[in-house]
Amino acid sequence: MDTSGDPFIERIAHLIARWGLVTPAIAFLEANKPLSFVGSQALLMFQPITDLFVARELSMDLATLLADRDRLELLLARLETVKVEHKE
Repeated sequence: MDTSGDPFIERIAHLIARWGLVTPAIAFLEANKPLSFVGSQALLMFQPITDLFVARELSMDLATLLADRDRLELLLARLETVKVEHKE
C-alpha cells in the first residue's frame, strides 16, 4: 500500500512513532475499526469543545480519516512500516 500521497497519514504515523506508541496505536485501531465511523461522527459532534484544545483542521482531518475505512487501513499499514523502520 502506498501512503506517499497522504501527508496527514505520514504526519500521524511519524508522530505516533516518535512518541513510541506504534504497537498500542495499532492494537487500538484494529480493535476499534468497526466503530471508527461512530468515532468520526462523535468527533464532529463534539467539535466545538475540541476546538478549544486542538486546531479545527486537525480534528476535521482526524474525523475524515476515521470515517474512511480505506484511509484507516493505509494508516495501519504505514504504522507497520514505521515500526520496522524505527527498529533498525
